[in-house]
Amino acid sequence: MGKGMKLLGVVVVLLLVGAGNPASAQLTKDENLSRFDDRPLHFGFYLGLNTMDYRFAHYNDLTQNPVVSAQGSSFMADADKKFYNGVHSYRVESYPLKPGFTVGGVINLRMNKGVDFRFTPGMSLGSRQLLFTDNISQYMKSTTNGGILYPGLTYERYTTTPSAYIDIPFGFRYKGFRSGNLRPYIYGGAAYRRDLESKRISESVLHLNRNGYYVEVAFGIDTYFPYFRFTGEFKYSCGLNNLLNFDVSATNPPYYSYVLKSLKSNIFTLIFYFE
Repeated sequence: MGKGMKLLGVVVVLLLVGAGNPASAQLTKDENLSRFDDRPLHFGFYLGLNTMDYRFAHYNDLTQNPVVSAQGSSFMADADKKFYNGVHSYRVESYPLKPGFTVGGVINLRMNKGVDFRFTPGMSLGSRQLLFTDNISQYMKSTTNGGILYPGLTYERYTTTPSAYIDIPFGFRYKGFRSGNLRPYIYGGAAYRRDLESKRISESVLHLNRNGYYVEVAFGIDTYFPYFRFTGEFKYSCGLNNLLNFDVSATNPPYYSYVLKSLKSNIFTLIFYFE
């Protein structure tokens, strides 16, 4: 979550600058769209930038994975057993984070003076690059002096997992008091996402489920212009289900991918609404 917190800090600054500057000059003017929030139902659309990440949990020993243990010793060749079987643990991280694109529509239903119900179906395009690391210095021993040859030598393996999500988010928005042409709010909700990307390349390393379930929190600032309402929002989507799908098939992923116990999705999105 360290990378996520840094990203959050950057986005907060961008959100405040982007939403605050154009509206600050309007604080002393008459209110635009003074009856906008009294509408029982209104529509709009949004555009956004996203960054997709994963949260990982690892097995300390590859043989702790139930798929590996169920297959027994025949699952790995002798050379692989020496390298993977309890001697060493792989670790995986998302690096580097890459930007993506989000687009969709807005259906806003007024519940009462301070609460709206929001349904914002859309689509998100992005990708994650996984870095597998393996410190092999313990294997690089010299037979002549007993010392370590090439200490700290590291193998790095990359694989990219592209995603094309159909987003079905819904939730409630609690609105603060309006000040001139500005109004802050916070949002809480849930989302279902279906990944349409075939992942033909990445499935040689990881088999992933296509369906994801998320809880979402967001905050933003509404800015009222004469003919529309513009909103800048930062949203964090926290995946709930384990996306790993380890199946024993003719195209098993490489052994080092079995060190993962769980893989859950994180999505950070900076969204601009036009309503």
